Formats: sequence, C-alpha cells, structure tokens
Amino acid sequence: MANVVGRIMDARVAPRYREPRPSDIVVHNDHLSRIFGRILDGLGPNRLSRLSICCHGLMADMTAPNRMLSRLGGGFGLQLGWDNLTLSSAHNFARLRGKFAPGGMIDIYACAAADDSSTTGFTGNGRLLMREIAGQAGAIVRASDAIQVNTRGWQPQPSIFGVARPPLDLGVFMGPWEGNVWIFSPDGSAPRLDAAPGLGER
Repeated sequence: MANVVGRIMDARVAPRYREPRPSDIVVHNDHLSRIFGRILDGLGPNRLSRLSICCHGLMADMTAPNRMLSRLGGGFGLQLGWDNLTLSSAHNFARLRGKFAPGGMIDIYACAAADDSSTTGFTGNGRLLMREIAGQAGAIVRASDAIQVNTRGWQPQPSIFGVARPPLDLGVFMGPWEGNVWIFSPDGSAPRLDAAPGLGER
C-alpha cells in the first residue's frame, strides 16, 4: 500500500494544461457518483496523500438587498461534471472517507471556492461548502476566497496513483495562490488562514 497523489480536472479547464498527466481523471459530463467511482478505481488499495480538484468556481453578479452595491461573488459551488458540486451534492465525498493517509489533503483550485459573502447581503457561502467537503471526506481541505489568475511555469511531477515522474516544463498554468487560502479541518473547527500556501496548480 502506498500514499499517492491524484488530480481531478474538469474538461472545461483541462485544455489549459498542455500535457496533462496520464493518470489525471478528466471529467466531462460525468455525474459525481461516477467521478468518485473513478477515483476509487484508480486508487485501488492505496491511500491519498493529496487530491487536487481543478475546475471553475460557480460565481454570480450579486446585488445586496436595500443597497446600491453589487459585485461578482463566489462561494456558490464548483463547476465539476454534470451535477456541479454544491452543498446538496457534497455528500459524495463520503465515499473517500478512510481513503486518505494521515494529514491527507484536498486542494481545490477554483476561483473564489472559499468566498463567503453571506453576512454582507450576498448569498455565496463557500466556507460552509468547504467545511462540509472536509467533514464528509475526513480530510483537510484548502481553497482560496479570490479569483485565481493563471500564469505559466514549471510543473513538478509528484507520484500520482503510484506513478513517479520527473519535473518537466509543461507550460502548465500555475503560480502563487490569489487571495486568502483557507484551511478547513474535518473536525468542523473554524477555518484558519494558510500563512504559506505556496504555488497553486492550475
């Protein structure tokens, strides 16, 4: 049994990666139940040390009630497969409970996935969704509260589902995380800021 790293990519962002990894799970119009089945099939008896989910965040142009104020807000969920990932479908992560190594982490690379404007007259509550994902999966979740900007650069190639690869300049879109990166623990405790989130993978 090995601890491995995996990556799930929605097809709407996958073309940004010039050379996707052979072990990537690229999601088209799959339902979430099938996506999680594919993760488990690829994992086999191994355990995940890290699972990256690369997709678009669901955003909306929101206007606060009784205020002359509007903005593009996130925190409405993730554009992943046919269903989208929202509070009503986050229960699918329960299929991964027990499949993470100690300290295992889910990195969500999506715009404003952890945005929470629910207390300011807007309705997105990404932090609640991220907390739910962490609790269902039994793993730490990291996500940003801001729109992510894509740049090009070197992409390290860690072991993915047991396949080790050397680092290559793949022209992958990556760079520093934008905004605040929040850490959500599976025990439901208050999220905390990641003081050194490093490079994002997008």
